[in-house]
Amino acid sequence: MKIFCKAILFLLPACLPAQMKHDATPASGMEAMHHAAPVASTSLTVTGLDGKTQTYSFEDLRSMAHLTVKVHNMHSNADETYAGVPVSELAKRAEPTLVTGDKAKIKPLMLALVFGGTDNYHVVLTMCDVDPSCHNGMVIIADQQDGKSIGTDGALKLIVTEDKKPQRWVRNLNSITLKAID
Repeated sequence: MKIFCKAILFLLPACLPAQMKHDATPASGMEAMHHAAPVASTSLTVTGLDGKTQTYSFEDLRSMAHLTVKVHNMHSNADETYAGVPVSELAKRAEPTLVTGDKAKIKPLMLALVFGGTDNYHVVLTMCDVDPSCHNGMVIIADQQDGKSIGTDGALKLIVTEDKKPQRWVRNLNSITLKAID
């Protein structure tokens, strides 16, 4: 049984449509995959565990305490500096009773945060990923890159400093939803 499970786990990625190479030629009968066109985000909506939402304008976010982080973007092969609000701060505002660190009421690995962009790209992180008492890296909602507005990647961008590649960064960020994992 153990060998069977290992074989399934090994072969599973090859079976997933997102992992398959798409031969989008007329002869293949397959259509090319298209992402939604990027649209600049105009605000950030944070939904708590109770379903209540808080919407933050750019001005709201700019008025909050910011962190500055330096990262190496392997896609552009460049060092970049971002400034923005720590995600842990927004999570605490969405869930005022949420306590992080040693006094956490919900285990950090049992709370997921779903980040969404205007192009329908989504990333899931655990509370542990964004809690500085649990994780060495920083996760911020950036509104500045190298001292300027972000520009082509939208007004807001999720940055995960410890990732070697920016697959979990979300451009044109417009939503964060907290979910309990049962």
